[in-house]
Amino acid sequence: MESTAKVQSIRGGFKAEREFGFALAGRFKDLDLSEVDTDGVAMVVEIGDPRRLNLHQLSRVLVGAASGGVKTAVINFPGRGLTAAIPLFNLFAMVDENSQLKELRKLESAIRSGA
Repeated sequence: MESTAKVQSIRGGFKAEREFGFALAGRFKDLDLSEVDTDGVAMVVEIGDPRRLNLHQLSRVLVGAASGGVKTAVINFPGRGLTAAIPLFNLFAMVDENSQLKELRKLESAIRSGA
């Protein structure tokens, strides 16, 4: 039986999948899962190029996952060998904060240019 069920593949610079919590240790060998809930389903987010990451689309996917009962997120940068497991709410809070900072930078740039 396949333990991974692909949920979405979005052109926002990331790929999101659902993974059973018990299968995370087998898929990510060196990942520390002691601080996250592995009883249910986890959201695995693979980010290819962080510069192309669409934060708005990622936040929508995270809200949908949270409303579906997902409590754990695994962020994976396959090209760089970086992987981390954190609570889904913490990831959403970081994405939301960065999205707001991006909007504020755009506004600041517009004010400085006199537009």
